Amino acid sequence: MPFVVPLIVFAGCAVVFGTTLAAARGRLGVNHVAGIRFDHVLASPEAWQAGHRAALVPVTVGCALAVVTATVPVVARGLSEGAQGAWIVGSTIVLLVGVLGGAWRADRAAVVVLSGSTKDA
Repeated sequence: MPFVVPLIVFAGCAVVFGTTLAAARGRLGVNHVAGIRFDHVLASPEAWQAGHRAALVPVTVGCALAVVTATVPVVARGLSEGAQGAWIVGSTIVLLVGVLGGAWRADRAAVVVLSGSTKDA
């Protein structure tokens, strides 16, 4: 199996995790290019940072699991082409679930910030 596909998964994870972490730490401000771009999250710098903080755990877990599952076909010898493809598809699905879960949590956290509520998201 070519190493290109796992490298694409690794690069995607690096971009997603790095962007989320930078926004959560306040190093990446509100913008329409990188980060979670739901209306509530974009509404204010406070909502932006709170949203990305809330997204950090699911994004981190999704990226970590995606890297592990994308690594399996690279290091495991003797896997059939179909099994290699299944691991890669699995890694992509895990990454997508982490990103979508993070985006959902970000939106909820941003709504809380915008409403002025002191409840946790």
